[in-house]
Amino acid sequence: MRVLFLVSGVYPHYMGGVSTWADQLIRGLPEHEFHIVSVVSNPHVEVRYPLPENVKGLTTVPLWGTERPEEYLPGSFRRTMSRVGHTTDRAVRQGFLSAFEVFFRETKQGAPHPERLGEAAYSIHMFLRDHDFLATVRSRVLWDAFRGLLAEDPLLSTLDLYEGVNLLRTLVRYLRILAVRPPETDLAHSAIASVAGLVGVLANLEYGTPNLLTEHGIYIRERLLDLLNQPLSEPAKVFWQNFHTSLARLNYHYAERILPVCSFNSRWEAHLGVTEDKVQVVPNGVDGARFRPMEVAGAENGGTIVAVIRVDRLKDTMNLIQAMGHVNASRPDVRCLIFGPASDADYARLCIRERAVLGLESRIEFRGFTREPEVAYNLGGVPLCSPRGDGLRQGDRRDGCRRGRGGTRRCRTPRAAETAEGSRGRDPSTPRGPRASGGPWPSCARPRPRPVRHG
Repeated sequence: MRVLFLVSGVYPHYMGGVSTWADQLIRGLPEHEFHIVSVVSNPHVEVRYPLPENVKGLTTVPLWGTERPEEYLPGSFRRTMSRVGHTTDRAVRQGFLSAFEVFFRETKQGAPHPERLGEAAYSIHMFLRDHDFLATVRSRVLWDAFRGLLAEDPLLSTLDLYEGVNLLRTLVRYLRILAVRPPETDLAHSAIASVAGLVGVLANLEYGTPNLLTEHGIYIRERLLDLLNQPLSEPAKVFWQNFHTSLARLNYHYAERILPVCSFNSRWEAHLGVTEDKVQVVPNGVDGARFRPMEVAGAENGGTIVAVIRVDRLKDTMNLIQAMGHVNASRPDVRCLIFGPASDADYARLCIRERAVLGLESRIEFRGFTREPEVAYNLGGVPLCSPRGDGLRQGDRRDGCRRGRGGTRRCRTPRAAETAEGSRGRDPSTPRGPRASGGPWPSCARPRPRPVRHG
């Protein structure tokens, strides 16, 4: 079987839980061929995992840091120049604008008609086969049409000039995925309901390729959390909320089967229109031979909290540091060990500064990335799980993040806080851990069944 494998921000360019899962999946199916499309942030990332022999192709799509898709897509110089010559204002007006207008109107409303959005995306893809992407998105015709689209919308028409320009510039960064021509395969497997999955939609419309979607974290939920911290006006936030909702809904619509890792994820899918017959929960497994009680040098029976988490906003490391301030007030002997990489340098500096402000330098230690999570969990008496995201998304299986809850259970250590809802969908027989907040879930962490309507 030939598989079109679609990923974003993970394998093979980044270490992490989903990356290790992907590596294990591909290596565990040597009789099948894999063609990988990997969406990355910039063109300077390197392949971190050696590719096995059954990986027959790798297409890397950087969203930022390049101007032309030809910089990373196969094609000759002659063919590129031919596309540039064909991209006139008249060609853009006749072959691109109508599809772009449908795409924009659908995404700004959360894709009420996912089939219409899919067809518009495919029309844009077909246009870009014979026309130049950069010349198209820089054409005066497109920008004039975009001004009209903003003017017709009561909410988006309030954007100032800077925000309007920035919105289109960012939007066309996502559109560059539509310049990727998918190979003909037997299956398109997307590991996230995001922009990467659009290649699977194109394959379905081009060849009738069936789509499979596995969700480890919920893309739209992570985007909503991220938008909370973005320096955008409310109209811009509404647009991007609906845009990312549209991507998720489009992925769900074209997927024949959706395999989340926990029932909590399926609740989000249901709120975006996924029918129950499409969904099958497939929990993560834990290596019981590895994650077990063991004697570890420097281990303490009590008084040490261990968190194996990525240091970033999604995992809310700041909340952990502030919680340690409350703990230290009554238990000054307690210390906290944080294992995990810092993906956001600015946020990491804020966390270090907050630790200093609270006077917790001797109580909180940042231990960095670890390939031995089973050792980390046995260092303390109380492992603590992430309060945001799916709680298991970040990190390598080897750094323990991916197997946080299962690993702590296997290591037979009590859990301080199990605040990511996905864990309860994993094993209904497992008792709930106390929530750090002691109250209901914040509104930003609840499923949002409907996009914000406007226009």
